[in-house]
Amino acid sequence: MIRALITEHELAALRLLAQGRTQVEIARTLRIRPETVGQLLNRARILLRARTLPHAVARGYETGLLTLPPHEQEAEQTSGAS
Repeated sequence: MIRALITEHELAALRLLAQGRTQVEIARTLRIRPETVGQLLNRARILLRARTLPHAVARGYETGLLTLPPHEQEAEQTSGAS
């Protein structure tokens, strides 16, 4: 349901935030202004009903909107088996 509401631009900014990038780094990557990044992330936060941006990232993973990269999924599966 959220997938239908969030734009590709908002999702791209959220993915980069989840990777630990700053707003300035996200802006450079997406070739937009840092203020625009803030607007995209704020809208994504609202759509995900999150209190903060880190909470938005967590909600992104919880809802399946964000997924771990394949190499991190393998590491998580391996550590979970121990």
